[in-house]
Amino acid sequence: MADEFAADLHDEPALSPRVALLSIIGFWLFYCAIVTLRSLVMGQAGQLDTLVRHLALMFFSMGLTYLLYLVLSRVVTSSLRRGMIVAGLLAAPAALAFSTVDWVVFDVLELPWAASRETSSVPSGAQQPRPPGRMMVQVGGTNADDANIEVIKMIADSAVNSYFFFVGWAALYLALRYAAEVGALERKSAAFRAAAQAAELRALRYQVNPHFLFNTLNSLSTLVMADRRPAAERMIINLASFFRASLVGDPSEDVRLVEEIRLQRLYLEIEQARFPDRLRLAIDLPDDLRDALVPGLILQPLIENAVKYSVSRSRRPVTISIRASARHGLLLLSVQDDGEPGTAGKKTDGGTGLGLRNVADRISARFGAGGHCRVRPLDPGGFLVDLAMPLTFDEH
Repeated sequence: MADEFAADLHDEPALSPRVALLSIIGFWLFYCAIVTLRSLVMGQAGQLDTLVRHLALMFFSMGLTYLLYLVLSRVVTSSLRRGMIVAGLLAAPAALAFSTVDWVVFDVLELPWAASRETSSVPSGAQQPRPPGRMMVQVGGTNADDANIEVIKMIADSAVNSYFFFVGWAALYLALRYAAEVGALERKSAAFRAAAQAAELRALRYQVNPHFLFNTLNSLSTLVMADRRPAAERMIINLASFFRASLVGDPSEDVRLVEEIRLQRLYLEIEQARFPDRLRLAIDLPDDLRDALVPGLILQPLIENAVKYSVSRSRRPVTISIRASARHGLLLLSVQDDGEPGTAGKKTDGGTGLGLRNVADRISARFGAGGHCRVRPLDPGGFLVDLAMPLTFDEH
């Protein structure tokens, strides 16, 4: 699955050929519209003939630009500078070809209907007019040579101007390509972040605290040896229910708050077999928040910390409280214990703090500025963790 995921990311094209083709069509349609409007404003004769010639030149230009795109798409890499250099070099022959065809279309090509219309409008015996165009090449002698030189100059001058057309489209293409590459990188980064977060959630879901399992089995052995079969059976049932609930399901999906708290209650009931006289539980869950959605196992590291650093190190009963409330569109959750003075600081200073950091990172990655995880010791003893996240409900 991981290989397929990576392959899908690397196979994604930098810029869709469809987008490139649309940019070519749109660019030259705009050019044709501008020059046609210019001829209309200037009141030139033969508007229909001019329009046909402009359309012919436009379709040729589209094909020429598409060839330019094919070369650019294969030569240009992630280097924008290299792309600009290649585009500048390729635009020169493209501009020369465009200007040559422009001359042929407007100065050499004779449209059949235009010639017939002009012939019919000339009186008998009169000289036939020249076909519409900007220059006629005369044949023979010095005049022909001069005319050919003028044609070359005219094509060269037009090529200089049209060079910027192709440079302009190439700049548009490179900008679109660069934007597509940036978008692809952002999508890849988001996909990798999502994959990493899903892997982290799965690791949390499938992680079994070896100390918890060892202590539970040790307590279970003690109950069996003491012939406390009802307590042992209840502990086995709770342990099985806890692992079934924590291992089944997609770890990236949210769960109802009532289910999350039920899972923590199972965990604490198992721990109560080890600390029957020291562990107490208080849960405050309003009925209207039972169906609120929370990330799965978001409370588990906090409950484990409370047991490990407060209950197990205390010489008196310790109450672990889980409270839920809502305010200003936020779901507020708190896990608090009233451990002995001096034990609270060890939850972050004496331990690794991985559980608390994991919870804080999950809240930040999931909700950004819309959620938070705040930790503080209590005076004279105990520890409080406050979680906040957007309030959403299960719609099913």
